[in-house]
Amino acid sequence: MVCGTILRTHAKGALRFVSPILKHIVFPVLARSGYLRHISGKGAGAAPAVVTYHGVFPSGYQIVNASLDGNLVRADSLRRQLLLVKKRYHAITPQDFLHWLEGELPLPPRSILLTCDDALGSTLTEMVPLLHEFGLSCLFFATGASAGACDDEPPSMLWYEELYLMLWEASGPVALSLPEAGVDVHSGPMAPNQKHACWWNLVQQLSRFDRKLRRGFLDRIREQLGLAQNWREKFVQDPVLAARFLTLDRAGLRQLAAAGMSVGAHSLSHPILAQAPEDVARSEISGSRSVLEKALGQTVWAFAYPFGNAATVTRRDLRLAEEAGFRCAFMNEGGGFGARIERFAVPRVHVTADMSLAEFEAHLSGFYRDLRKKLRGGEEDLIQQ
Repeated sequence: MVCGTILRTHAKGALRFVSPILKHIVFPVLARSGYLRHISGKGAGAAPAVVTYHGVFPSGYQIVNASLDGNLVRADSLRRQLLLVKKRYHAITPQDFLHWLEGELPLPPRSILLTCDDALGSTLTEMVPLLHEFGLSCLFFATGASAGACDDEPPSMLWYEELYLMLWEASGPVALSLPEAGVDVHSGPMAPNQKHACWWNLVQQLSRFDRKLRRGFLDRIREQLGLAQNWREKFVQDPVLAARFLTLDRAGLRQLAAAGMSVGAHSLSHPILAQAPEDVARSEISGSRSVLEKALGQTVWAFAYPFGNAATVTRRDLRLAEEAGFRCAFMNEGGGFGARIERFAVPRVHVTADMSLAEFEAHLSGFYRDLRKKLRGGEEDLIQQ
Protein backbone atom coordinates (compact mmCIF):
# COMPACT_ATOMS: atom_id res chain seq x y z
CA MET A 1 0.00 0.00 0.00
CA VAL A 2 2.79 2.43 0.96
CA CYS A 3 4.81 1.55 -2.17
CA GLY A 4 1.73 2.10 -4.35
CA THR A 5 1.13 5.50 -2.76
CA ILE A 6 4.76 6.51 -3.37
CA LEU A 7 4.57 5.41 -7.01
CA ARG A 8 1.35 7.32 -7.58
CA THR A 9 2.86 10.42 -5.99
CA HIS A 10 5.92 10.20 -8.24
CA ALA A 11 3.67 9.65 -11.27
CA LYS A 12 1.68 12.81 -10.47
CA GLY A 13 4.92 14.74 -10.12
CA ALA A 14 6.20 13.35 -13.41
CA LEU A 15 3.03 14.35 -15.24
CA ARG A 16 3.20 17.85 -13.74
CA PHE A 17 6.81 18.14 -14.86
CA VAL A 18 6.23 17.02 -18.45
CA SER A 19 2.92 18.87 -18.96
CA PRO A 20 4.50 22.08 -20.34
CA ILE A 21 6.55 19.98 -22.76
CA LEU A 22 3.46 18.10 -23.86
CA LYS A 23 1.40 21.27 -24.24
CA HIS A 24 3.92 23.37 -26.16
CA ILE A 25 5.94 20.79 -28.11
CA VAL A 26 4.57 17.24 -28.23
CA PHE A 27 0.87 17.94 -28.80
CA PRO A 28 1.44 20.51 -31.60
CA VAL A 29 3.83 18.14 -33.42
CA LEU A 30 1.43 15.19 -33.14
CA ALA A 31 -1.51 17.34 -34.24
CA ARG A 32 0.30 18.76 -37.29
CA SER A 33 1.45 15.29 -38.35
CA GLY A 34 -2.11 13.96 -38.31
CA TYR A 35 -1.19 11.29 -35.77
CA LEU A 36 -3.82 12.32 -33.22
CA ARG A 37 -6.56 12.17 -35.82
CA HIS A 38 -5.22 8.83 -37.11
CA ILE A 39 -5.55 7.13 -33.71
CA SER A 40 -9.00 8.59 -33.01
CA GLY A 41 -12.04 6.31 -33.12
CA LYS A 42 -10.66 3.66 -35.44
CA GLY A 43 -13.15 1.23 -36.92
CA ALA A 44 -16.87 1.36 -37.60
CA GLY A 45 -18.94 1.20 -34.45
CA ALA A 46 -16.15 2.60 -32.25
CA ALA A 47 -17.43 4.45 -29.20
CA PRO A 48 -17.87 8.20 -29.74
CA ALA A 49 -15.94 10.80 -27.78
CA VAL A 50 -17.93 13.20 -25.62
CA VAL A 51 -16.75 16.78 -25.08
CA THR A 52 -18.03 19.10 -22.37
CA TYR A 53 -17.87 22.84 -21.92
CA HIS A 54 -18.97 25.00 -18.98
CA GLY A 55 -19.81 28.12 -20.91
CA VAL A 56 -18.27 30.87 -23.02
CA PHE A 57 -16.96 34.19 -21.76
CA PRO A 58 -19.27 37.05 -22.78
CA SER A 59 -17.78 39.65 -25.07
CA GLY A 60 -15.95 42.27 -22.98
CA TYR A 61 -15.63 40.09 -19.89
CA GLN A 62 -12.46 40.51 -17.82
CA ILE A 63 -11.40 37.40 -15.92
CA VAL A 64 -12.19 37.80 -12.21
CA ASN A 65 -10.06 34.92 -10.98
CA ALA A 66 -8.23 32.19 -12.89
CA SER A 67 -9.43 29.45 -10.55
CA LEU A 68 -13.03 30.58 -10.79
CA ASP A 69 -13.06 31.29 -14.53
CA GLY A 70 -10.82 28.46 -15.74
CA ASN A 71 -13.70 26.23 -16.81
CA LEU A 72 -15.05 28.65 -19.41
CA VAL A 73 -13.59 29.31 -22.87
CA ARG A 74 -13.19 32.32 -25.12
CA ALA A 75 -15.47 32.55 -28.14
CA ASP A 76 -12.51 32.47 -30.55
CA SER A 77 -11.18 29.27 -28.93
CA LEU A 78 -14.60 27.65 -29.20
CA ARG A 79 -14.85 28.66 -32.87
CA ARG A 80 -11.49 27.01 -33.65
CA GLN A 81 -12.50 23.86 -31.78
CA LEU A 82 -15.87 23.63 -33.52
CA LEU A 83 -14.20 24.17 -36.90
CA LEU A 84 -11.82 21.30 -36.13
CA VAL A 85 -14.71 19.04 -35.13
CA LYS A 86 -16.65 19.99 -38.27
CA LYS A 87 -13.74 19.47 -40.69
CA ARG A 88 -11.98 16.41 -39.26
CA TYR A 89 -14.54 14.53 -37.19
CA HIS A 90 -18.18 13.52 -37.30
CA ALA A 91 -20.38 15.55 -34.94
CA ILE A 92 -23.50 13.67 -33.86
CA THR A 93 -26.74 14.84 -32.28
CA PRO A 94 -27.65 13.99 -28.68
CA GLN A 95 -30.42 11.75 -30.03
CA ASP A 96 -27.90 9.89 -32.23
CA PHE A 97 -25.77 9.30 -29.13
CA LEU A 98 -28.70 7.91 -27.16
CA HIS A 99 -29.74 5.60 -30.00
CA TRP A 100 -26.15 4.35 -30.29
CA LEU A 101 -25.92 3.81 -26.55
CA GLU A 102 -29.10 1.72 -26.65
CA GLY A 103 -27.84 -0.35 -29.57
CA GLU A 104 -30.24 1.11 -32.11
CA LEU A 105 -27.86 3.07 -34.34
CA PRO A 106 -24.32 2.47 -35.65
CA LEU A 107 -22.06 5.51 -35.74
CA PRO A 108 -19.28 6.39 -38.18
CA PRO A 109 -15.66 6.48 -36.96
CA ARG A 110 -14.52 9.57 -35.06
CA SER A 111 -18.01 10.54 -33.89
CA ILE A 112 -18.21 13.34 -31.31
CA LEU A 113 -21.02 14.49 -29.01
CA LEU A 114 -20.90 18.07 -27.73
CA THR A 115 -22.24 18.84 -24.25
CA CYS A 116 -22.22 21.87 -21.94
CA ASP A 117 -22.93 22.10 -18.21
CA ASP A 118 -24.57 24.77 -16.00
CA ALA A 119 -26.66 26.68 -18.61
CA LEU A 120 -25.17 30.11 -17.89
CA GLY A 121 -26.63 33.17 -19.55
CA SER A 122 -23.81 33.28 -22.11
CA THR A 123 -25.09 29.97 -23.44
CA LEU A 124 -27.71 31.83 -25.47
CA THR A 125 -25.70 34.94 -26.28
CA GLU A 126 -22.34 33.37 -27.16
CA MET A 127 -22.48 29.58 -27.60
CA VAL A 128 -25.70 28.89 -29.48
CA PRO A 129 -24.88 31.36 -32.30
CA LEU A 130 -21.54 29.60 -32.85
CA LEU A 131 -23.20 26.18 -32.86
CA HIS A 132 -25.68 27.46 -35.46
CA GLU A 133 -22.82 28.90 -37.51
CA PHE A 134 -21.37 25.40 -37.90
CA GLY A 135 -24.68 23.57 -38.05
CA LEU A 136 -24.00 21.68 -34.81
CA SER A 137 -26.19 20.66 -31.88
CA CYS A 138 -25.32 20.28 -28.23
CA LEU A 139 -26.70 18.64 -25.09
CA PHE A 140 -26.97 21.33 -22.38
CA PHE A 141 -27.28 20.37 -18.72
CA ALA A 142 -29.27 22.78 -16.51
CA THR A 143 -30.05 22.76 -12.82
CA GLY A 144 -33.59 22.49 -11.54
CA ALA A 145 -33.06 25.90 -9.94
CA SER A 146 -33.00 27.40 -13.44
CA ALA A 147 -36.19 25.65 -14.44
CA GLY A 148 -37.89 26.67 -11.21
CA ALA A 149 -37.27 30.39 -11.70
CA CYS A 150 -40.41 32.20 -12.84
CA ASP A 151 -40.30 34.02 -16.16
CA ASP A 152 -40.48 37.41 -14.41
CA GLU A 153 -38.02 36.47 -11.66
CA PRO A 154 -34.31 37.30 -11.95
CA PRO A 155 -32.17 34.20 -12.62
CA SER A 156 -29.95 32.83 -9.91
CA MET A 157 -26.23 32.29 -9.49
CA LEU A 158 -24.65 28.90 -8.95
CA TRP A 159 -24.30 28.73 -5.17
CA TYR A 160 -20.67 27.58 -5.12
CA GLU A 161 -19.67 30.46 -7.43
CA GLU A 162 -21.59 32.87 -5.22
CA LEU A 163 -19.65 31.52 -2.25
CA TYR A 164 -16.35 31.96 -4.09
CA LEU A 165 -17.20 35.55 -5.02
CA MET A 166 -18.19 36.35 -1.42
CA LEU A 167 -14.85 35.10 -0.12
CA TRP A 168 -13.06 37.07 -2.82
CA GLU A 169 -14.98 40.26 -2.06
CA ALA A 170 -14.28 40.03 1.67
CA SER A 171 -11.26 41.88 2.99
CA GLY A 172 -9.49 41.52 6.29
CA PRO A 173 -9.73 38.59 8.72
CA VAL A 174 -12.19 35.76 8.03
CA ALA A 175 -14.33 34.48 10.90
CA LEU A 176 -17.07 32.01 10.02
CA SER A 177 -19.08 30.03 12.55
CA LEU A 178 -21.85 27.64 11.46
CA PRO A 179 -21.91 24.97 14.18
CA GLU A 180 -24.81 23.07 12.58
CA ALA A 181 -22.75 22.70 9.40
CA GLY A 182 -19.48 21.90 11.15
CA VAL A 183 -17.94 25.17 9.94
CA ASP A 184 -15.52 27.03 12.20
CA VAL A 185 -13.04 29.27 10.38
CA HIS A 186 -10.95 31.89 12.13
CA SER A 187 -8.13 33.36 10.11
CA GLY A 188 -6.31 36.56 9.44
CA PRO A 189 -6.36 38.02 5.92
CA MET A 190 -6.12 35.08 3.50
CA ALA A 191 -3.81 34.68 0.53
CA PRO A 192 -5.53 33.58 -2.72
CA ASN A 193 -4.53 29.92 -2.28
CA GLN A 194 -5.86 29.96 1.28
CA LYS A 195 -9.18 31.42 0.14
CA HIS A 196 -9.44 28.73 -2.51
CA ALA A 197 -8.79 25.96 0.04
CA CYS A 198 -11.30 27.52 2.44
CA TRP A 199 -13.87 27.74 -0.35
CA TRP A 200 -13.54 24.09 -1.36
CA ASN A 201 -13.81 22.95 2.25
CA LEU A 202 -17.01 24.99 2.61
CA VAL A 203 -18.40 23.55 -0.63
CA GLN A 204 -17.88 20.04 0.72
CA GLN A 205 -19.43 20.87 4.08
CA LEU A 206 -22.47 22.67 2.70
CA SER A 207 -23.15 19.99 0.07
CA ARG A 208 -24.43 17.80 2.90
CA PHE A 209 -27.57 19.92 3.21
CA ASP A 210 -30.60 20.48 1.02
CA ARG A 211 -30.73 23.70 -0.96
CA LYS A 212 -33.03 25.56 1.46
CA LEU A 213 -30.78 24.95 4.45
CA ARG A 214 -27.73 25.73 2.34
CA ARG A 215 -29.30 29.03 1.26
CA GLY A 216 -29.65 29.98 4.90
CA PHE A 217 -26.01 29.13 5.56
CA LEU A 218 -24.90 31.28 2.60
CA ASP A 219 -26.86 34.24 3.96
CA ARG A 220 -25.15 33.83 7.32
CA ILE A 221 -21.73 33.58 5.66
CA ARG A 222 -22.43 36.85 3.84
CA GLU A 223 -23.29 38.53 7.13
CA GLN A 224 -20.23 37.14 8.90
CA LEU A 225 -17.99 38.30 6.04
CA GLY A 226 -19.37 41.81 6.47
CA LEU A 227 -20.88 42.08 2.98
CA ALA A 228 -23.93 44.24 2.30
CA GLN A 229 -27.20 42.48 1.57
CA ASN A 230 -27.14 43.84 -1.99
CA TRP A 231 -23.47 42.95 -2.63
CA ARG A 232 -24.37 40.82 -5.69
CA GLU A 233 -26.47 43.55 -7.34
CA LYS A 234 -23.69 44.39 -9.81
CA PHE A 235 -23.78 40.82 -11.12
CA VAL A 236 -27.45 41.28 -11.92
CA GLN A 237 -27.35 44.83 -13.31
CA ASP A 238 -24.19 44.59 -15.43
CA PRO A 239 -25.15 42.68 -18.62
CA VAL A 240 -21.66 41.25 -19.11
CA LEU A 241 -21.37 40.01 -15.52
CA ALA A 242 -24.94 38.72 -15.65
CA ALA A 243 -24.20 36.68 -18.78
CA ARG A 244 -21.14 35.20 -17.08
CA PHE A 245 -22.49 34.44 -13.60
CA LEU A 246 -26.27 34.10 -13.79
CA THR A 247 -27.95 30.95 -15.03
CA LEU A 248 -30.76 30.85 -17.56
CA ASP A 249 -34.27 31.07 -16.15
CA ARG A 250 -37.27 29.05 -17.36
CA ALA A 251 -37.79 31.32 -20.37
CA GLY A 252 -34.11 31.02 -21.30
CA LEU A 253 -34.24 27.22 -21.14
CA ARG A 254 -37.25 27.27 -23.44
CA GLN A 255 -35.31 29.46 -25.88
CA LEU A 256 -32.47 26.94 -25.73
CA ALA A 257 -34.83 24.10 -26.64
CA ALA A 258 -36.49 26.21 -29.36
CA ALA A 259 -33.03 26.80 -30.85
CA GLY A 260 -32.79 23.06 -31.55
CA MET A 261 -30.64 22.15 -28.56
CA SER A 262 -31.28 19.28 -26.15
CA VAL A 263 -31.62 19.89 -22.41
CA GLY A 264 -30.53 17.46 -19.70
CA ALA A 265 -30.56 17.69 -15.90
CA HIS A 266 -27.67 18.78 -13.69
CA SER A 267 -29.28 18.21 -10.24
CA LEU A 268 -31.53 20.69 -8.47
CA SER A 269 -28.80 22.92 -7.05
CA HIS A 270 -25.33 21.53 -7.96
CA PRO A 271 -24.00 20.08 -4.68
CA ILE A 272 -21.24 17.48 -4.36
CA LEU A 273 -23.51 14.43 -4.42
CA ALA A 274 -20.91 12.21 -2.74
CA GLN A 275 -21.09 14.46 0.34
CA ALA A 276 -24.90 14.42 0.55
CA PRO A 277 -26.92 11.83 2.50
CA GLU A 278 -28.95 9.52 0.28
CA ASP A 279 -32.28 11.29 0.74
CA VAL A 280 -30.76 14.64 -0.27
CA ALA A 281 -28.90 13.09 -3.23
CA ARG A 282 -32.07 11.33 -4.41
CA SER A 283 -34.07 14.56 -4.25
CA GLU A 284 -31.35 16.47 -6.11
CA ILE A 285 -31.24 13.90 -8.93
CA SER A 286 -34.88 12.90 -9.38
CA GLY A 287 -36.24 16.36 -8.56
CA SER A 288 -34.18 17.98 -11.29
CA ARG A 289 -35.71 15.71 -13.91
CA SER A 290 -39.30 16.40 -12.87
CA VAL A 291 -38.92 20.18 -12.62
CA LEU A 292 -37.17 20.43 -16.00
CA GLU A 293 -39.75 18.24 -17.72
CA LYS A 294 -42.52 20.39 -16.28
CA ALA A 295 -40.82 23.60 -17.41
CA LEU A 296 -39.98 22.39 -20.91
CA GLY A 297 -42.89 20.07 -21.64
CA GLN A 298 -40.56 17.38 -22.94
CA THR A 299 -38.75 14.27 -21.74
CA VAL A 300 -35.42 14.81 -20.00
CA TRP A 301 -33.37 11.64 -20.53
CA ALA A 302 -29.80 12.62 -19.64
CA PHE A 303 -28.14 13.60 -16.36
CA ALA A 304 -24.72 15.13 -15.67
CA TYR A 305 -23.25 14.76 -12.18
CA PRO A 306 -22.30 18.10 -10.56
CA PHE A 307 -18.50 18.50 -10.55
CA GLY A 308 -18.47 14.98 -11.98
CA ASN A 309 -15.06 13.64 -11.01
CA ALA A 310 -13.94 10.63 -8.98
CA ALA A 311 -13.92 12.62 -5.74
CA THR A 312 -17.50 13.82 -6.08
CA VAL A 313 -19.52 10.86 -7.43
CA THR A 314 -20.18 7.44 -5.91
CA ARG A 315 -21.73 4.20 -7.14
CA ARG A 316 -24.77 5.14 -5.08
CA ASP A 317 -25.25 8.23 -7.24
CA LEU A 318 -25.15 6.12 -10.42
CA ARG A 319 -27.88 3.94 -8.96
CA LEU A 320 -29.97 6.96 -8.02
CA ALA A 321 -29.67 8.38 -11.55
CA GLU A 322 -30.91 5.12 -13.02
CA GLU A 323 -33.73 4.86 -10.47
CA ALA A 324 -34.81 8.43 -11.34
CA GLY A 325 -35.60 7.28 -14.88
CA PHE A 326 -32.66 8.80 -16.74
CA ARG A 327 -31.41 6.73 -19.66
CA CYS A 328 -27.76 7.72 -19.22
CA ALA A 329 -25.56 9.98 -17.07
CA PHE A 330 -22.27 11.77 -17.64
CA MET A 331 -19.04 12.25 -15.71
CA ASN A 332 -16.65 15.16 -16.23
CA GLU A 333 -13.33 13.40 -16.85
CA GLY A 334 -11.72 10.36 -18.46
CA GLY A 335 -13.08 11.06 -21.94
CA GLY A 336 -11.72 10.78 -25.45
CA PHE A 337 -11.78 8.07 -28.09
CA GLY A 338 -11.11 4.62 -26.71
CA ALA A 339 -12.58 5.37 -23.29
CA ARG A 340 -14.61 2.66 -21.57
CA ILE A 341 -18.21 3.86 -21.65
CA GLU A 342 -20.49 2.89 -18.81
CA ARG A 343 -24.10 3.88 -19.36
CA PHE A 344 -24.47 5.82 -16.10
CA ALA A 345 -20.87 7.03 -16.00
CA VAL A 346 -20.18 8.26 -19.53
CA PRO A 347 -16.70 9.88 -19.55
CA ARG A 348 -16.17 13.29 -21.12
CA VAL A 349 -13.29 15.51 -22.23
CA HIS A 350 -13.45 18.62 -20.05
CA VAL A 351 -12.43 21.70 -22.07
CA THR A 352 -10.74 24.46 -20.06
CA ALA A 353 -9.85 28.10 -20.70
CA ASP A 354 -6.14 27.45 -21.21
CA MET A 355 -6.51 24.44 -23.54
CA SER A 356 -4.81 24.99 -26.90
CA LEU A 357 -6.23 23.51 -30.09
CA ALA A 358 -3.50 20.85 -30.22
CA GLU A 359 -4.13 19.98 -26.57
CA PHE A 360 -7.86 19.76 -27.31
CA GLU A 361 -7.14 17.22 -30.04
CA ALA A 362 -4.75 15.28 -27.78
CA HIS A 363 -7.52 14.92 -25.19
CA LEU A 364 -10.08 14.13 -27.88
CA SER A 365 -7.94 11.36 -29.37
CA GLY A 366 -7.47 9.66 -26.00
CA PHE A 367 -3.69 10.16 -26.23
CA TYR A 368 -3.54 12.29 -23.08
CA ARG A 369 -5.75 9.88 -21.10
CA ASP A 370 -3.68 6.86 -22.11
CA LEU A 371 -0.41 8.64 -21.31
CA ARG A 372 -1.73 9.63 -17.90
CA LYS A 373 -2.82 6.04 -17.28
CA LYS A 374 0.66 4.74 -18.12
CA LEU A 375 2.40 7.28 -15.90
CA ARG A 376 0.07 6.46 -13.01
CA GLY A 377 0.47 2.73 -13.41
CA GLY A 378 -2.94 1.59 -14.63
CA GLU A 379 -6.60 2.38 -15.10
CA GLU A 380 -8.10 5.03 -12.81
CA ASP A 381 -11.60 4.40 -11.49
CA LEU A 382 -13.85 7.37 -12.28
CA ILE A 383 -16.28 6.44 -9.51
CA GLN A 384 -16.05 6.11 -5.74
CA GLN A 385 -17.38 2.81 -4.42
